[in-house]
Amino acid sequence: MMKMHWAPVVVAVVALVTAVVADVASLNMSCSGTATAYRLNRWENRGDLPQQPISGEKLSICGGGRMTCCTPAMENKLSDISDKQFQAILQESTGSLLNNFTSRARKFDEFFRELLENSKRDFHDMFKRTYGIIYEQNSEVFTDLFQDLEDYYSKGKLDLEEAMNHFFTTLYQRMFTVMNAQYPFDDKYLICVNTHMKELKPFGDVPKKLSMEVKRSFIATRTFTQALNTGRDVVTKMQSLNSSPECRAAVMRMSMCPVCSGLPELKPCRPFCLNVLKGCLAYHAELAIEWDNYIDALVKVSDRLLGVFNIELVVDPIDIKISDAVMNFQENGYEVSQKVFKGCGKPRLDKRSAPQMDFAPVKFDRRSGGGGGGGGVGGVGAVRPTTAAGTSLDRLVRDIKQKVKASKGFWTKLSQSVCSHDKMASPSSDDADCWNGSQRSRYSAMMGDGVNTEVSMDSRPNSLVNEQIFTLRLITNKLENAYNGMDVEWDDPWANGSGSGSGDGSGAGVDLEEDDDEDLVRAHHPSRGGGGGGGGGNNAHRNNVDVEDVVSNPNPGNGPPHYDDSDDYVDKNDGDIEFTAVSTPATPVDDVNDVKSSANPAENPAPLTKTKALTSYLVPIVVMWIGNMF
Repeated sequence: MMKMHWAPVVVAVVALVTAVVADVASLNMSCSGTATAYRLNRWENRGDLPQQPISGEKLSICGGGRMTCCTPAMENKLSDISDKQFQAILQESTGSLLNNFTSRARKFDEFFRELLENSKRDFHDMFKRTYGIIYEQNSEVFTDLFQDLEDYYSKGKLDLEEAMNHFFTTLYQRMFTVMNAQYPFDDKYLICVNTHMKELKPFGDVPKKLSMEVKRSFIATRTFTQALNTGRDVVTKMQSLNSSPECRAAVMRMSMCPVCSGLPELKPCRPFCLNVLKGCLAYHAELAIEWDNYIDALVKVSDRLLGVFNIELVVDPIDIKISDAVMNFQENGYEVSQKVFKGCGKPRLDKRSAPQMDFAPVKFDRRSGGGGGGGGVGGVGAVRPTTAAGTSLDRLVRDIKQKVKASKGFWTKLSQSVCSHDKMASPSSDDADCWNGSQRSRYSAMMGDGVNTEVSMDSRPNSLVNEQIFTLRLITNKLENAYNGMDVEWDDPWANGSGSGSGDGSGAGVDLEEDDDEDLVRAHHPSRGGGGGGGGGNNAHRNNVDVEDVVSNPNPGNGPPHYDDSDDYVDKNDGDIEFTAVSTPATPVDDVNDVKSSANPAENPAPLTKTKALTSYLVPIVVMWIGNMF
């Protein structure tokens, strides 16, 4: 008995039944629904709307040899309408994410700027009330510090550690001068004074602790702000990505072909929509991995801002901490001055000089942070404000963290979000009462990763998408460095093209144990080295002692300094402190020219030998004597 192959027969029967069903549907088609849809949606009708079904042979998307209610002109128009509708829904789906990042970035920026402004105002009020004329005469030292902090937050090009070193070095110099106002000091002497700051530690541990707190908190705060701005910018750029021709055709077939079939009320099957958008949003999905890494890093830094890097706990009480440093110097001022006099020589009294002044006429209660006498810090019983811009830092950061964390996986779920819109897919649970791309029926095309029968995916890389991927990787690296307390390099548009900032993020974190002798010298000449002590146009205040000017002009119009006898010089066997800048006790103070020449042997010739001395001095005398004879 001959064996029959039934498979081809079954396929042929199914095809025949489908054709018959399609023909029956065509016979029952009415264009009244299409006309109604045109009228309700106010689509332009130039009289080209068929009253009865016509052949769809000339249609490129919704034809297929079937009867239709659309002309080629109508198909082109509906294609434009479907693409605009798709783009609008896509913009709406990404718009909520964009609004979250935009509003949170703005709120955080407003909060921090107001916090810094309040701190600067409180600082000025407290120091003016406490130190009076002494503070007003030296207020630019503190103004420059706040300007440095503002510059770093705004531009990121400042070395915070160097800026803090410069501030305390300048404050040390000013306080030493005020506390010893009965002595005249020239520039060379003040350089010697600054050279010994590291050994003397006149402010105690306050500079080290405050510098560490300021550095890590400001780096984390600025990185957090710029990361929020980066998220906003990435979403904005992705919103500008246009649909490919293949996507436009697939969206048209999905959303507008029912209109041409006289079924405008029929929505696409949800699996059909997901399959179409999987191809249309393929480039968007490429951001998924880097975006999730970026969100994880952003959440980690937010945890730091809620903990050890809390900028509010650094900026708000900064006047208390600096006042504590001033009190340390006040309490140890006499010992510090005597040690400086030993290392640099004790100047003579100037009869025209004012008597010695106390830099801190009002004593502070360290335990309470409040003031004795005239109200002290912020007045008796004053309570620090814990809010700025209408909210505290903790509440603000927690809100940002919650919104940011919810956006993880956004680009992977974007197609589902768009298809959830009531204009994109059927909300019905009946998966047979929907448009499957050709008729009212179940959508049975295969779905899965790497499989898409609706849109031909473009394998070519997209430059705009690749740019956003790189941007996310870059900010994620900065966030990780900030989380670990490391320097962050700002050579991006937010730094206004100003070059590198605090470092490249590859070294150690907040390690303030490094040798800062160079910083002591650089503090008097901010143009050397990096951007430390920059602060815009404030260099006129900062160059209190310019090393190069002193080298070229040791006595710039002040006359020679007055020093006491040599019994005030450093005794190397004293055992109290060893000054590195004093070479011999034969001179009252280190001459900067001597220091410079000893550091450069080529400019400091060796002592003359006896033969060279005789040649150098006797030969000219003999020549002159012989000349006189003639």
